Amino acid sequence: MERGTCGAIYLFNVMTIILFSFLGYIDSVGSSFEDETMATGYGAYIARPLLRNAFRPDLSAQEARAILENCMRVLFYRDARTINKIVIASISAEGATISEPYELETEWYSSEAALGYPTSPEQEKEKEK
Repeated sequence: MERGTCGAIYLFNVMTIILFSFLGYIDSVGSSFEDETMATGYGAYIARPLLRNAFRPDLSAQEARAILENCMRVLFYRDARTINKIVIASISAEGATISEPYELETEWYSSEAALGYPTSPEQEKEKEK
C-alpha cells in the first residue's frame, strides 16, 4: 500500500493493535479522535456531554451502568421513533458479557400546572383530596 492511501478500517485496525486500549473513532474519510468516552450518531451530540461530565477513571461497573442507562433514557426521550429497550455489553480482562434486553424506567407524565388537568395517577389522587 502506498503512503497516504490507507483506509479508515486499516488505520483503525493498526491503532487497536498498537494501542490495545485504544478508544477512538475513525470515520470513512479518515477523521479521527480518541477520548475517555465514546458515542456515535445522535448519541455523539446528546450523550457525550453527559458521559464526559460523569466519567471518572475509578467508576465501578454499577456506576458506569447507571450512567449509560441515564444517557439512553435521555436519548429515548429525545427520539420519538424508538423504544426504551436496551442491551448493555461489558468488556473486561475476565471477558465480555452482554445483558439480556431490558426496558428502562421512563415517565411521560406532564405537570398538571402546565396542562391544567391531572396526567398521572398520583396527580389524580391529589386532585380528589
